[in-house]
Amino acid sequence: MHISRREFLKTSSALAGVAAAGVDLGAIAAAVSEARAQGVAPAGARYVKSTCAHCVNFCGISVKMEKGVIRAIYPDAARAEYYNAGICPKGVSGLFNTYNPYRIKAPLKRTNPNKGMSEDPRWVEISWEEAFSTIAERLRKIKAENPAKLIWQHGHGKYLIGDQFPKAFVAAFGTPNLVHRTTVCEAARHVADEITWGYHGFLPDLDNCNLLLNFGGNYFEGEQWARWLDQATTRNKERGMKVVVVEPRLSHCAAKADEWVPVRPAKDVVLLLGMAKILIDEGLIDEPFLAAYTNATSLVGEDGAVLKTGDGKPLVWDTGSNGAKPFTAGVVPALKGAYTVDGKPAKTAFQVFVESLQGITPEYVEEVADVPAETVKRLALEFGRQARIGATVVVDGHVLRYRPVAVHTFRGLAAKQFGVQNWRAGLIVQMLVGSIDAVGGINLSGVYHQPKYLEPSKAEYPPKRVDLNASVYFPHATHDVCQQVAVTMLDPKAFGLGYVPEMQIFYATNRPFSTSEGLKQVESLKKTFNVVIDIVMSETAHMADIVLPDLTYLESWHLSPTRGTIDRKHVAIRQPMANVFNLPHDAYTILWELAKRLGIRDAYIDNINKQWGLKKFPLQAGQDYSAREFVERAWKEKSGGKEFDYALEHAFVGKKLKSEDIYLKGVEHEFKGPDKPKMFLYAEQLVGSLKNIKETVAKHGIKNIDLKAYALALSPLPRREHAFPTPHLEARDYPFYLVTHKRMNRNQSGNTATNPILNALGADFDENFVVINRTKAKELGIADEDAVTIETRVGKVSGRAMLSEGVRPDTVTVSYHYGQWSTGLPERARKGTWINSVLELHPDVVSGHNSFNDTKCKVYKA
Repeated sequence: MHISRREFLKTSSALAGVAAAGVDLGAIAAAVSEARAQGVAPAGARYVKSTCAHCVNFCGISVKMEKGVIRAIYPDAARAEYYNAGICPKGVSGLFNTYNPYRIKAPLKRTNPNKGMSEDPRWVEISWEEAFSTIAERLRKIKAENPAKLIWQHGHGKYLIGDQFPKAFVAAFGTPNLVHRTTVCEAARHVADEITWGYHGFLPDLDNCNLLLNFGGNYFEGEQWARWLDQATTRNKERGMKVVVVEPRLSHCAAKADEWVPVRPAKDVVLLLGMAKILIDEGLIDEPFLAAYTNATSLVGEDGAVLKTGDGKPLVWDTGSNGAKPFTAGVVPALKGAYTVDGKPAKTAFQVFVESLQGITPEYVEEVADVPAETVKRLALEFGRQARIGATVVVDGHVLRYRPVAVHTFRGLAAKQFGVQNWRAGLIVQMLVGSIDAVGGINLSGVYHQPKYLEPSKAEYPPKRVDLNASVYFPHATHDVCQQVAVTMLDPKAFGLGYVPEMQIFYATNRPFSTSEGLKQVESLKKTFNVVIDIVMSETAHMADIVLPDLTYLESWHLSPTRGTIDRKHVAIRQPMANVFNLPHDAYTILWELAKRLGIRDAYIDNINKQWGLKKFPLQAGQDYSAREFVERAWKEKSGGKEFDYALEHAFVGKKLKSEDIYLKGVEHEFKGPDKPKMFLYAEQLVGSLKNIKETVAKHGIKNIDLKAYALALSPLPRREHAFPTPHLEARDYPFYLVTHKRMNRNQSGNTATNPILNALGADFDENFVVINRTKAKELGIADEDAVTIETRVGKVSGRAMLSEGVRPDTVTVSYHYGQWSTGLPERARKGTWINSVLELHPDVVSGHNSFNDTKCKVYKA
């Protein structure tokens, strides 16, 4: 990405000023590194181990303390073996969020009954007793009338205390409405995993991989597993692993890759299908893998449904007996071909897939995705040949499949109207060469952990939940549909909701700011009594009725979530270093206090034990537990009885996995061979889900479901039509594709916007930019730093232009965590472009994922 001269000069000037003061940065760094390596602390200082929760990487940290004051944060060197070798700028500067003068320091009550972006809430400080009494009184009334009228929403709050506590609270209270943020993160990727192999989550086996295709993954800037992926990718590139990044902009990942393929936005699925066709045409496919592990051999009828026996077993064509049979011992299933079963035509699922690829030639891919035909051919052939189909390798005495190629993504393929289908195409390409769960391929997590994901949705109606999760509207949305809450709130009857929610509690989430069509999100918050638990006055807090302060991750006890690697896992804690503003409560104690006042404490405790899986060290009914007391019990449960003193000193305990746990407990164990379930190359349950949706729509006369659109979204196979989201078809007068992305220093923007150290290099770091291709900008008469307007079918927003060669001529990119408008934030935190306010919302109806990267726009000088 192009860095402007002004940014370079300001950065250089800041460093030059330090040098001019006689400070030898290199000498300081060397001395600190040496002292830390030897465990030496300066006189009066000590180091406390903990876990960062500034983002979702949960890096191990070593915190320098002097006289009760946090002085510095470093990576915990001991944690490098299990996850992070370093920490990012946010982690280093986390102490500034804790000492932030803009922190919420006392409960606040709104005195202006009118709510809106331009309304002054007229906050007054209230006591904790008044806050708890007011909230509990409303909750009692709702619980007595209809508990579903309470909505709990969290985002990062899930990771600050663990979503087990909110889940336990809402279960004890009786509301089904607990909503997390995954549909503004990676939900479509998760759901694609789930409907393919029965659970979600994977990592590329980078230490054994020779070719990594990264479709928009952003691990050098910010995503899950970033602090392992960045180090592991760099390390393995040095040994010769090739990295190809496919995305419209020259991200940090693309800049550090061996090759950048600037694909046209949303057209990745056509590129992947084009590669699949070449692999098949060239015979570069792992036929034994497809036959033994996947449902590619299942017979499909003319209606698209898989043919089955009376007891529900899929039929294959047995080449031995020349007939349709279940895949049992002795049966040799045909991978290809068309057959007649009971007088009706049928084809193998693989044959259906092959025929669906007709016409998706390299030339067609070039026309649609703007990737040269020769590049398409080269990538496909290189992927197929590097896969070394048929090869094995011996690891710890085990003979294992060896396929050193992988496809990786995060929001790049997921944050689109057809996000599920996009990633399904990536999974199918890897199935074709047999690299899934192979040495050097992608390693799956929890294979077949939830077999129900491979079954059709019941297409529930009327919906029980306000986010329409798992309903007829979002049939396979297993990760909540956070942006839908506001849409439903604006017209509950339109979606058949049998009640009108009255109250929402938001914990560490900034929902209206972080989703598409943000103005509608803001409008919806006028409909409910809102309680916000947070550390700063976010936009959600601006629309609240009561705001409660929270402790930061450097001030609180919790059993921390962790990220592992392919071969290492660990259990970790967070422990407090300080309580800067002497706050008596955090989210943990707030929930506990409310449970007591509502008379549901014992039910809450019972559900805590269930959610956390506390069997050896459960909480006991009739007792109160501090956060530390809970963490001590949970630590002993999850660490196998390790003493808590060990946790206080080291903050984690790690485990190295055996090779059989890595490579033989997944698809090898669950899917391989006869009489086993199969990974779904052909997502047969989607055919059943569509059938159920059609019946539900007819039965209830539902008017706001377009069955044709649902039929496309719920296709059992990815199709070329999935490269054309609604704005690309309809917004023909808008010439630019609009793509959003992260910027490391402002990712998780609700609190980093007020962190001075992250913005200390100058005003440019307080603001984002409208990045435009330099040649295209010249045609439009736009110069670097010009004020410009982005116009979409939703609205207009202004920003400053930054010209770059690192973006496609037909594409504009804007980082999405700027332009905050809450009056509770300082002026410098409110600079930049709130791009989400003008993004169109066309969620993936399979998963509910927000369509962040499908909007089209105009750009012109302001």
